[in-house]
Amino acid sequence: MSLTHSQKVILFIGFAVVIAIVLVILGVIPGLRTAKNDPHQVKAALTIWGVYDKEDTYSSAIQNFKTIYPNVTVTYRGFTNPADYNSALLDALAAGAGPDIFMIRNTDTPRQINKILPVNPASFSLLELKQLFPQVVMQDFYRQNNIYGLPLSIDTLALIYNRNLFDRAGLPLPGTWQSWEDFLDAVPKLVMKDAKGAITQAGAAIGGSDDTIPTGSDLLSLLMLQNGSKIGDQGAPSFSGELGLQALTFYTQFADPDSKAYTWNDSMQNARDAFGQGKVVVIFDYASSIPGLKARNAYLNIEVAPVPQPKNASTPVAFPDYWGYVVSRQTKYPVVAWDFILETATNAVVANDYPLRTGKPPALNSLLYQYQNDPTLNVFARQALVARSWDERDKDAARTIFSQMIHAVVSGKERPSDALSAAQSAINQIIQRSY
Repeated sequence: MSLTHSQKVILFIGFAVVIAIVLVILGVIPGLRTAKNDPHQVKAALTIWGVYDKEDTYSSAIQNFKTIYPNVTVTYRGFTNPADYNSALLDALAAGAGPDIFMIRNTDTPRQINKILPVNPASFSLLELKQLFPQVVMQDFYRQNNIYGLPLSIDTLALIYNRNLFDRAGLPLPGTWQSWEDFLDAVPKLVMKDAKGAITQAGAAIGGSDDTIPTGSDLLSLLMLQNGSKIGDQGAPSFSGELGLQALTFYTQFADPDSKAYTWNDSMQNARDAFGQGKVVVIFDYASSIPGLKARNAYLNIEVAPVPQPKNASTPVAFPDYWGYVVSRQTKYPVVAWDFILETATNAVVANDYPLRTGKPPALNSLLYQYQNDPTLNVFARQALVARSWDERDKDAARTIFSQMIHAVVSGKERPSDALSAAQSAINQIIQRSY
């Protein structure tokens, strides 16, 4: 059958279009190439906002990204105070002038979910998340069948102690302890008092509110997660039952003058300052606090041990406090922004630059295994693998609520069960407001 002139023209155009599409896909014709299949053609200016880190912390990551996206510039703006950071970020997002990438606390995903974009599952899947990161990352950043952020570091609450004071007391070191019962047995032996019975050396900073123990509320959260309280139930944390009461009672006994475990009260100075001055033997704190502790006293003989676990516990539990990197819904470059996070957080060579520069523990599983023999970060590396969080929703508010609960109990203003119920009600209100 012969074709008419019009049919031949149509057929020729059709062939031409198909060939053009093939050439575009192969990268021969540049016009329609996307960020995904030709990064060299992308021109963009990414901004990253974060807290605590200095600008040069990301210099290697930015240099590496430049080899992939040569026409993309990346600038970082750092804040030293979380309150200032959150305030500036909120104002910038409200004005439509926020950063492309910013940091959020590990428990902030539900509260920030309307401000951030999840990664395209084709670029990074749930299976990859599970393979590359500890379980707590999925717990914190996986919501509504989407991945909303990734971390470069996972910090956990550890037992930090003054080795010289332990040696002086002639006691087994915390690394040999089997449970909280060993801790409970050791603490009274580390306490020193003056002639009037006032504590001059605390065995441990535990039992008080956040007024004197900056991590007191986190330590109580850890105890609740360890003993099986329903505080860990995602979306509906419950801790006002019997197990929650047991955890609160165990914690506050250390601030009860009538208890054999008495070692602390809220009239004492800040626990970190007291540790720096050799006035407390044990504190519970994060890896990020160690430089500040050493700055208080360069001669401190500081060692780190894992947090104690309940007796006969089948699975150890640690408590995390860390930040993840997310992409703003306002960004003009969602693909490029997520590519930066993925390249920086999942490429082991690039990701390892972060702990080297900051002294903080890494987040990638492969690096956590590598750092298990590190003299400084080994405990934190092991604990990240068993870290569990709970849906605090607003971490600062949750810490305030827990601190007030502790203070109400140790001051005798409320019975533990009543203080626990009041705290549960306050947490529920925060969660309800965020939906």
